Amino acid sequence: MILPGMLLAAVSMTAAASANEPYQLTKAEIEVLAAKAPAALRAPIATVVDKPQASPSGDAHDYVSFARYYWPDPSKPDGLPYISQDGHHNLEQVARGDEGRLWSFAENVEALAAAWQIHHDGASARRAGEWLRAWFIAPATRMNPNMEFAQVRLGHSKNHGNSSGVLDSRCFSGLIDALLMLRGSPAFESGDEAAVQAWFKTDLEWLMTAKNAREEHAAKNNHGSWFLAQAIPIALYCGLDDVARDLCEKDKERIASQIKPDGSQPEEIRRVDGLGYSSFNLDAQFQVARLASALGIDVWNYTAPNGSSLRRALEYLLPYNTHPTTWPASQKAKLDPGFLDHLIAQAKSVWPDFSVPNKE
Repeated sequence: MILPGMLLAAVSMTAAASANEPYQLTKAEIEVLAAKAPAALRAPIATVVDKPQASPSGDAHDYVSFARYYWPDPSKPDGLPYISQDGHHNLEQVARGDEGRLWSFAENVEALAAAWQIHHDGASARRAGEWLRAWFIAPATRMNPNMEFAQVRLGHSKNHGNSSGVLDSRCFSGLIDALLMLRGSPAFESGDEAAVQAWFKTDLEWLMTAKNAREEHAAKNNHGSWFLAQAIPIALYCGLDDVARDLCEKDKERIASQIKPDGSQPEEIRRVDGLGYSSFNLDAQFQVARLASALGIDVWNYTAPNGSSLRRALEYLLPYNTHPTTWPASQKAKLDPGFLDHLIAQAKSVWPDFSVPNKE
């Protein structure tokens, strides 16, 4: 394994291009994304420097977001420190940060890249390049390659970010696919892709070494899974296949600790939205399994010594896909019937004998 402290040196000695086509997306998924390209072409570019208020770090180029489940303490005159109310979204506070801009950037570039991939649309590719230069290259607007000020809990840790903020950048997984689709397109001017890759190399160094990132990697719940779902594709994009393989192999330990033999996920079920979070964790785990497959590692069919597996976890949730309201634990947010359909479709492609119970 390449140790974190050796990471950047190792990157410089590793070929930039691993054996990675757009390794997470099927043609049908790319077509769905491409249909969003007309709207993405019209979307105005906004970056981290467009914050509505000053950054708590003093640097507008730092990504900043605020913890969505934290609210002013009504017993304190200034409300500080904020207190947790799990499942209650403080949307006004969220809007003060960069999360919406980050996700708009990633989603628009994915749609534009898909339009290039499916239709060879040069205008879409060029617009994707404009987004990428704004976020990763242009000195006036680029984001600093870390998430140190993500998910600030006002009044805590001197208003520094916390480990859960790494979850904000899980959209980088899809963005890596977009970058791969854009190779050879008009998106990249001379030196652009090398500059973008350099940005991600620095970001990967932060993910592997920074305190907040290491804590997120160690998280036992969906946060640890989503760490892997973004760190693995970034490592692949940087040419560090050995790092990616190690992260995939370590996920087997996570499956054993996250999932019980009956398929339940205690760390997710204990949340106010236990059903939604159980599905959310499987979203991440399925992404890791797809990435692992591209590296010759079979996470899909892995069964832990205690009998837990991804398949058992999905089977545990299946009875509630048609009737989410029958979930016996807490689920505050409304889930529509069929919320597991995207996972079921993947399961059927991986496990030919996978079956879904009758709807009634």
